Amino acid sequence: MLLENASEMNLLYDFYGGLLNTRQRDIFRMYYAEDLSLAEIAADIRISRQGVHDVLKRSAAALAAYERTLGLVAKYARAERAVALVGASLDRLAEERAQDPELADRLRDIRDMLDRLEI
Repeated sequence: MLLENASEMNLLYDFYGGLLNTRQRDIFRMYYAEDLSLAEIAADIRISRQGVHDVLKRSAAALAAYERTLGLVAKYARAERAVALVGASLDRLAEERAQDPELADRLRDIRDMLDRLEI
């Protein structure tokens, strides 16, 4: 059902959740982050299971539409891959040039800067 792509939904929510209305955010969070069932959410906020399902479906569609328009998740994923490749290249270069202490220090400094990017 809806949980098939929970990690994708959570990632979309991380980027675009602020664009959902409060009710959508609450229901989305309860379902995907707190792992509550449709019935539990329905009982908690006093609507039908179908109502919860509809809100989740509309929210997921909205998040997907935001991603299609803005592409922030895709850009983030590309940046994350690029940083990983640069980091791996730096590590290989540091191993190859370990006998040059000055270069090794510079490479470590660059690696530290790369790690601080928090991507």
